[in-house]
Amino acid sequence: MAFLDKTTGANFIPELWAEPIFNYYKRANKLASTVDDYSALVKGAGDTVHIPKIALKAAVAKVKSTIVDFSTAATPGKVDLLIDKHYVVPELFEDFAVIQSSSELLSKYAEMMGNSIARQVEADMWAELDGFQTRTDVSANNTMNDVTLEAILAALYASDIDPNGCSMALNNLLMADVMNPSAGLSQFFIRQDASGDGSGLRTGSVGSIYGMDLFVSAAIPVATTNDLAVGAVYTKDAAVFAAQQDVRVQSQYAVEYLGTKVIADMIYGMKLLDESGDLRGLNLVNLG
Repeated sequence: MAFLDKTTGANFIPELWAEPIFNYYKRANKLASTVDDYSALVKGAGDTVHIPKIALKAAVAKVKSTIVDFSTAATPGKVDLLIDKHYVVPELFEDFAVIQSSSELLSKYAEMMGNSIARQVEADMWAELDGFQTRTDVSANNTMNDVTLEAILAALYASDIDPNGCSMALNNLLMADVMNPSAGLSQFFIRQDASGDGSGLRTGSVGSIYGMDLFVSAAIPVATTNDLAVGAVYTKDAAVFAAQQDVRVQSQYAVEYLGTKVIADMIYGMKLLDESGDLRGLNLVNLG
């Protein structure tokens, strides 16, 4: 007779946890989905991705009967994406608690662990997105109206950035202004679930305005500090994200605790690519 014990069933325990925790991570994570993902380049090995920078070169007139001058060729620069972040969420489940609890206990903890990792990734991603060279004032602290929207569009066009295809990440107060039906911006806002096939909802986008997908993130601060970044508008290639290891779940039965140790962890990195001469977005800041 075959028995399923802690040895023969060891590989079964992580499978119970891995999928729900990863699903909760994907559901809660927003900002990382708005930028280029280089995860495929670092799976399994390496701690740095070198991203070449090719500077825009001015066109020159061809002078008749003269040779073309190649002496001004520049050496491309690079930006390094470091895979330097490793976060864990540990938990110990005693047999006593699991046996006497409802069947929903494990799913609740799986949600918590997935959300914890997603919030950390979200905070780290915002730390990068809060660094654009271009900074545009909102109408008033944590307030957004048609004047702010006009300033955003003007700044994007001045940097030769097409708003179509951009992402706009806002704190909850700015997003509330955009969606307020009695305010002026709501007439330009299109809900994500009211058009198309609704696929945009899976990215975390709540809608669009002038072709820009809107995201709200708890990682973006809501303080009234002067010059504090409370939002950002940017192209997909304005930053890069790479997960060397997606959310991994490991478990081990601890006989000394009569319980199961579960750890969810993730290894990743991100980098903002916006810089003088190669502008890829802007920050919305409180009035200074």
